[in-house]
Amino acid sequence: MQKIIIQESQTWTQMAVSLFLEIATEAIERRGAVSVALSGGSTPEPIYRALSKDSVQKKIDWRKMHLFWGDERNVPPNHTDSNFHMVNQLLLKNIPIPADNVHRVLTELDVVAAAEAYEMELKRFFPGDWPRFDLVLLGMGADGHTASLFPYSDGLQVEDRWFISNFALNRKIWRLTLTKKAINAARNIIIMINGAEKASMVAEVLKGEDNPQEKPIQFIKPTDGQLIWLLDEQVASKLPSGFSL
Repeated sequence: MQKIIIQESQTWTQMAVSLFLEIATEAIERRGAVSVALSGGSTPEPIYRALSKDSVQKKIDWRKMHLFWGDERNVPPNHTDSNFHMVNQLLLKNIPIPADNVHRVLTELDVVAAAEAYEMELKRFFPGDWPRFDLVLLGMGADGHTASLFPYSDGLQVEDRWFISNFALNRKIWRLTLTKKAINAARNIIIMINGAEKASMVAEVLKGEDNPQEKPIQFIKPTDGQLIWLLDEQVASKLPSGFSL
């Protein structure tokens, strides 16, 4: 199932938190635990801040929460560009989650070894052919990339891996990321986008030509799960009135 939620900018974060709590609560009730792949970048920062507030964090049994990263930058874990560092500062330091439930990418290793080690970590946790995350949080870059799946990058062709190192041609940097198939195996995926600067790309992705090599976020189509596009009014401003999926 795929749907779009367009929220006023001032309540966009509240909606994201509400969806997070709803999915986490359901997973714990049904399966006794919840697994989430977190997103990096600036977009989810207010969501992590909100989740860390006492009034919100008390609504989750963090002992039953397992946190993973959908992608990571090729920097040490204490680097200001690290996705783990950002989440640690805004969320992890403020919640009662067991250390063993925080599954970070070992970026102390070189990118190939780090990808292989994280894939093994995922396979130890998830049974089956693909990781079945209860929730994957994603953003979108202005170039249409998501996680660290960049336009025309080699990682877009990978069909048999869960987690890889991927070279971003347009940025000339290495990244670490879940593959498209690993993401699409999730029970729930929320693509979170806000701000007017990405409005043109959102319109192109949702109502333009299907070209996922150029706009990798178009690869995100759950095989047996729910996909939610959570947009604010600004980023949805170039979509037709009443647009739905």
